[in-house]
Amino acid sequence: MMVPDLILVRDAAISLTAGWLAGLVHFSSLWWNTRLLLTERAGQALLLQLARLALATGALAILAWLGAVALLAGALGFLLARQQQLRRFGGSQ
Repeated sequence: MMVPDLILVRDAAISLTAGWLAGLVHFSSLWWNTRLLLTERAGQALLLQLARLALATGALAILAWLGAVALLAGALGFLLARQQQLRRFGGSQ
């Protein structure tokens, strides 16, 4: 059937975008977290680290709850955001 296939593609595209956005926030805030640690603001760095991990875990848990396709597409988006941020901020892969 055509309609279920289109729904699957739509869900995968939405999940890819959601994973990419979650990854973008996660890896962008890693830069801020590093800055906080370098300026010896460990308390703020710890809170930011916990928020980063909670966001990533929550986003991937919601995608897992939606199904395997959503989780895989979201994880791909998360990894694409990582690659994008590595190019933006530099670093070895």
